[in-house]
Amino acid sequence: MPTPSRDPALQQADAPLRLDVHAHIFCWGENPSEGYLSEKTRRSWLTRVLIRLTGIQREHGETLSEKMRSRLLRQVDQARLDRVVVLAQDAVYREDGSRDDPATHFYVSNDYVLELAQSSEKIIPGPSINPWRRDAIAELERLHAAGCPLVKVHTAIQGVDPALARFDPFYRRAAELQVVLMFHTGYEHSCTVRSQQFTDPARLERPLDHGGTVIAAHCGTCAFFDPEDYYPNFLRMMHRYDNLYGDTAVLASLIRPRALARLSREDSSIRSRILHGSDYPLPPSRLPHLHRVGLFPAERRNPLEMDLRIKQAYGLSSAVWAPGSQPSALAGILSAGR
Repeated sequence: MPTPSRDPALQQADAPLRLDVHAHIFCWGENPSEGYLSEKTRRSWLTRVLIRLTGIQREHGETLSEKMRSRLLRQVDQARLDRVVVLAQDAVYREDGSRDDPATHFYVSNDYVLELAQSSEKIIPGPSINPWRRDAIAELERLHAAGCPLVKVHTAIQGVDPALARFDPFYRRAAELQVVLMFHTGYEHSCTVRSQQFTDPARLERPLDHGGTVIAAHCGTCAFFDPEDYYPNFLRMMHRYDNLYGDTAVLASLIRPRALARLSREDSSIRSRILHGSDYPLPPSRLPHLHRVGLFPAERRNPLEMDLRIKQAYGLSSAVWAPGSQPSALAGILSAGR
């Protein structure tokens, strides 16, 4: 499988950048056109625990969505990171291409993250497209024209099987535009899912065979209590395709206590394609990593900082990239907003 070509113009970019490729913004639902969590999701135990633990109610803003936005902007501004990709979340769509709002429990519009990026030079918009939607390719082209270098597909929540041949035109166009495609891999626990089986990295053959750059978010890892572990399939795919990358989003969570140690022991051909991602605002857990980061690290007050500190303690330091050293599609993420 050929490595994507490099863009000579980006070889001249100056300083390396610290990049988080996987962060989120949530909307409570005061303005549903911007985004929302369904009533079921708002009432879930996980949502209620996160609202309480993060102290989001103390943030500036009249609505909960404004408070979430205020915290994100403040913590991104304070973090050592140079760029943070903030992801949207497309809706669930039926097989006829129509939107299925009753089945959509987590939604953030692409225009919302585009507008959010105007509020901070450190934020790169990471839109989301469900390839089931009728206008998937038109939306891909619109977002590419707006300067978005990456698009997220949430296989489990959006009900997308990456292995379906009907998505080939979408994959082909993304490769032509050099838009990075990020797919959720590994079990999903935070929201209602359509199918966990769609999260197996082995199902990424079709988008990879089109030659574009693909990120397997979460490296196919699963919680210690999940019935399957897709990490071995992630490794097999990484050895087979040199246009496949992984990210470390959520790997510092309490329910994946071995994930970072296991990843850190892989050979350099794997580690060099592991990108830093936090899964913000889901907080990292220091407990499994106390022997590496200590009991009260200075970074603990900012989850973006704390997550980065944990990953670097395992030698997973691809958060720091020299822009000219990556394939052009990934370098496009680095150069966005320069």
